[in-house]
Amino acid sequence: MNKIIITQRIEKLGEHNELRENVDTRLIALVDTLGYVPILIPNNLVNIKKFINEISPSGIILSGGGDPRKKDLRYRTENELIKISLKENIPTIGLCRGAQAINLFFGGKLLKVKNHVRRNHRIFGKFINKDKIKVNSYHDYGFYKDTLGKKLNSLANSSDKVIKLFTHNKYKLLGIMWHPERYSKIRDFDKNLIKKFFKN
Repeated sequence: MNKIIITQRIEKLGEHNELRENVDTRLIALVDTLGYVPILIPNNLVNIKKFINEISPSGIILSGGGDPRKKDLRYRTENELIKISLKENIPTIGLCRGAQAINLFFGGKLLKVKNHVRRNHRIFGKFINKDKIKVNSYHDYGFYKDTLGKKLNSLANSSDKVIKLFTHNKYKLLGIMWHPERYSKIRDFDKNLIKKFFKN
């Protein structure tokens, strides 16, 4: 069965500021439901490349939640994973924060955007055709065509031109600026998008 590496956010808990790692359980359930084996990667590994070689994943998901500009252990882990994915041709999906991390990696910028927290937006683009697809939004920061990283191509945007879906013109990278795991039931659109990307 195909294995998918999933990154985790880092939080400080309790009076001793204990560092804990976590991920939305709905994301684990989504990956499992799609027929993959979800494997969480710790953020304090000495040798990330060795971990990847041992697991031999079919794909990587950079999970959501948190600030991708904060240069902590997660920043190091996700940037190293992006580098490995490019070198080893491992399909990698960035969800919300993960998409922002990919954009920053390729020299893009993040800008404050309005009305993209706890909102739903219809998305437009050649990729969408004439389908009326709406996606959830949980991000204060985003990017437009002119602040998208080098060689990243927009596939869909909201009506206010905030990019919601992008890919790289050479590498197997997909940025999704919504949370497919936060729907009560996996939508066919998200299921087909993710499975097709990891399959190709």
